[in-house]
Amino acid sequence: MNDNERMLLRAVVDNDPKKAHAYAKLILNNITAQRDQRFKAELLRKLEAKTSFIELPYNLKDLLVAEDVTDYPMGKFLLRSGEEAIADKILATYRASNRLMELGISYLSAAILYGQSGTGKTELARYIAHKADLPFVYVRFSSLINSLLGGTQSNINKVFSYAKISPCLLCFDEIDAIGLKRGDSHDVSEMSRVTIALMQEMDSLPNNVIIIGTTNRYDRLDPALVRRFPISYRVMPFTRQEVVSLTDKFFRYAGYEMDSNTLQSWCDDNFEALDLAENGVPVFEVISKCTDFIVEQIVLEEKP
Repeated sequence: MNDNERMLLRAVVDNDPKKAHAYAKLILNNITAQRDQRFKAELLRKLEAKTSFIELPYNLKDLLVAEDVTDYPMGKFLLRSGEEAIADKILATYRASNRLMELGISYLSAAILYGQSGTGKTELARYIAHKADLPFVYVRFSSLINSLLGGTQSNINKVFSYAKISPCLLCFDEIDAIGLKRGDSHDVSEMSRVTIALMQEMDSLPNNVIIIGTTNRYDRLDPALVRRFPISYRVMPFTRQEVVSLTDKFFRYAGYEMDSNTLQSWCDDNFEALDLAENGVPVFEVISKCTDFIVEQIVLEEKP
């Protein structure tokens, strides 16, 4: 028995799932025998597919969802050069946070990711959390927005109070729901107070938190709120070649490889209706169609 196997057994006995997960992955990655490669690939996929949810205080369970993204499934994620550059820029300022705090410089690592629906904005935020070794915490807007006067501001305060003592990547998916241009809402006074409350809370955050806002309505955001995000980046739909690259990567990850001609033909057949040549394809559509194909293959394999 080697050291990794001993540590795996100890983690299981000590009821430490995170450590057990890590050592199981180490052991699997050290398997080299050809006859075990299918077994190895299957278990690694299962390990990466697990989403570990972090326990939250009782009063936040309806407002937030917190994920441990230590093991991010890079095998089915295509990071394009522009997205990688933005991620690196956000991570660089985050990693400099301690030095900045020592110098008394307040600088929040914050970015707005915008673009049409389904282009992978939230998934990019999840990847950044993984690279920063931070929990990925996203806001449930259905619970955050409260019809009672002052209720939404109170909920925003609860969210930021948690972030101040629990370093994380805090993701406001569809931030335009609470960050509207003041004066654009039917209920001007209430929504203005909500936008102001959000900005004030951001101003009081420590440097060791990352804030990501995503939106497909960048034009609706309040300019004063946008200024609090040093980085804005438009996430584009996939080009024809990017669709082929992601499809190939996703199929390989699932153990269903195609030769280049078959792959190209499959992509042409499945994405032609989405006007690939002109507008591109949202990543959501690519993942959805790839998943449908894999489900069909597995169903066929499982037939008696």
